[in-house]
Amino acid sequence: CNILLPDFVYQAKGIWYKDADGVEDREYISLFADEVVVGDRTPLQMYEDWMAAFAAEFSADLGSLVQEVMVGMGPCGELRYPSYRLSHWNYCGHGEFQCYDQHALQLLSTIATAVGRPDWGLPPNKTAVGGYSSYPHDNEFFTTGFKEDYGKFFLDWYSSALKDHGRRVLGKAQEVFQNKLAISGKVAGIHWWYGHDSHAAEATAGYYNTNSRNGYAEIARVFKEHGASLDFTCLEMVTEIDEKSQECHSNPEGLIAQVVEATAALGLPFSGENALQRYDEAAYTQMASHREHLHGLTYLRLNWELTRDDNLKRFKDFTTTMHGGPSEDDTKKVALRGATRL
Repeated sequence: CNILLPDFVYQAKGIWYKDADGVEDREYISLFADEVVVGDRTPLQMYEDWMAAFAAEFSADLGSLVQEVMVGMGPCGELRYPSYRLSHWNYCGHGEFQCYDQHALQLLSTIATAVGRPDWGLPPNKTAVGGYSSYPHDNEFFTTGFKEDYGKFFLDWYSSALKDHGRRVLGKAQEVFQNKLAISGKVAGIHWWYGHDSHAAEATAGYYNTNSRNGYAEIARVFKEHGASLDFTCLEMVTEIDEKSQECHSNPEGLIAQVVEATAALGLPFSGENALQRYDEAAYTQMASHREHLHGLTYLRLNWELTRDDNLKRFKDFTTTMHGGPSEDDTKKVALRGATRL
């Protein structure tokens, strides 16, 4: 189904993510507009009202039929910036920062002035940081700039704004659902350039995972504060040694291991999903290899393709594996969810 945002939201100006060229992304309202009045409410109030309406409609089923709600906090439901817009981006570009709307610029200027560096009050310009499909070694910011004082200040501010958005939205979910069911949030598995010193693709998405920072431990703490489990993508991927993967410094297995370690250190439930539609044995085997760490797994995707050829049999064998077989203790079984597109 294709449920559009209300017209009064689409018609609102200045509430959308904007890149360095001034191009807006209207998939998700900018986190910098969380407290901006649109109509008669702020986006944050609208999110709360929607969750409250859901809780009221399904009040008799909360905690039984409806055991968990995954709270969307950004594009594709993920807590991130829309840094790799598919209409502008080619793999494995590092993407672009999304903080050029009026509210983002105002906040950055205010914070820079507060730390005594008003000259830091603007995001990196496009000449310094490149475009959506640029590689980090092609520009100044992701070669040396991210290590300098301004680069560290900017990346900290950019990632902190994302975490604050997560706190606000998860806080509202916690207030609305009042521990009647489990809540969770999704974090993107941005595996390209993970092996590069700059972690550039993660950085533009809002994950500050360089300069001795552990971006995923910081995000996990936000989830922990609000009793939310963390759902992570790309569980079906392996770290390849082909030329393209090496060129893009891709390391999904190393990335997943870091997130698993971050959640385990906090006692935070870790769930996951596959990033791409896969029906082959290799993908199932790789996802099953993470079973001991998983609280739950969302499978992408339940559709007609799943019923073709031997796909359904492989899926049946996979679910049996994930549940530990018919004789294993229920406490060791992984909750398996299906994702579909209507």
